[in-house]
Amino acid sequence: MSQQNITQLYWKNLPELLEPQGKKVQELRGFDPEFIDIVDYIIRITHRIWEQKNVGLCIDYYGDYCPVHTLGGYSDDVETVVKNTLKTIGAFPDRSLIGENVIWRDLGDDAGYYSSHRITSIMTNKGPSEFGPATGKTGRVTTIADCICYENKIVYEWLMRDNSFLVKQLGIDVLDAAHHFATLPNNDRFEQWRKDEIKRVKAGQPSEHQWPTKVDEHAKTFANRWLAQLFNEKSFSQVAEFYHLNAKIQWPGGIEAVGIPGIKGVFIGFLSQAPDAKATVDHIGVVDFEDKGSDIAIRWSLAGTFNSGDKRLSQYNGQDYFILASTHLRIIDNKIQEEWTVFDEVAAYANLIKDFNRLNQDSGDLSC
Repeated sequence: MSQQNITQLYWKNLPELLEPQGKKVQELRGFDPEFIDIVDYIIRITHRIWEQKNVGLCIDYYGDYCPVHTLGGYSDDVETVVKNTLKTIGAFPDRSLIGENVIWRDLGDDAGYYSSHRITSIMTNKGPSEFGPATGKTGRVTTIADCICYENKIVYEWLMRDNSFLVKQLGIDVLDAAHHFATLPNNDRFEQWRKDEIKRVKAGQPSEHQWPTKVDEHAKTFANRWLAQLFNEKSFSQVAEFYHLNAKIQWPGGIEAVGIPGIKGVFIGFLSQAPDAKATVDHIGVVDFEDKGSDIAIRWSLAGTFNSGDKRLSQYNGQDYFILASTHLRIIDNKIQEEWTVFDEVAAYANLIKDFNRLNQDSGDLSC
């Protein structure tokens, strides 16, 4: 079946998306019959949980066992999903979510669907959050949630949010937010996952999450070349081979760039913090963009040795630096016209801080 029959978010208002007209266009085995396709499922359950504040619906739409990976923590039970959702809404009670795109992939009858859902949220900080006390200020933040959806439930999730841009708008210094975040407890499963991922990525090994269903070969080749040449080989002269001259990109911290020189600068600035870093493509999804091109979703990981020239960060030099990220690319005429890259800089710095404190504590114990 043509992807053109699947729900498209472009140029549609919310009432149209919440009351879809027409017949079911995907089988969606095991899903509630009201959903006509996987995009409809993602958009409507997100609206019900977050916009309508029906937090209890997480129990209906998340598996009892559902691993959720973020750069700042790990959970695998639906009760924690409910708790974390309530905490976020408590800190940002007016949070609204605007679904910008859902890039999906059929994983096969026995595996369900993979969705990469890009969201813009506008919210006011009315309560204490993981970044500190309430500020009363309003911010805008981009999130990408990658989910495996099986028989009407989300059964696995990778969640990436541009928290550094959010805290800047809230009037909080990024490193201050990271220091506060670093005081929050983590479980052993998270620390082991991060340790294993750093080892895997440095070795250039693939993610354990693989599916046999095919991905458009042209898109797959493009995504792998994009990451290999720009992140791993640092061949920044190739930027012009991947991007249109007037391409626009959005990166964490509210960074935006238009045109080849600016895009080069974003990559160089990011990778200069860990010059030996390597990255792996962990998942690729691709859908048509109208009749003009395609949208590619790439979930990727990066690991290297932290080496910042920033005086406030230089004490963490030499430590492992790890990023869990997602990028959405809009391809027109075989080049990138727009890019949205999302990862959590606050959590990345918090992990450096926690590792530093743990190392110093261990050194102190040895010296006593």
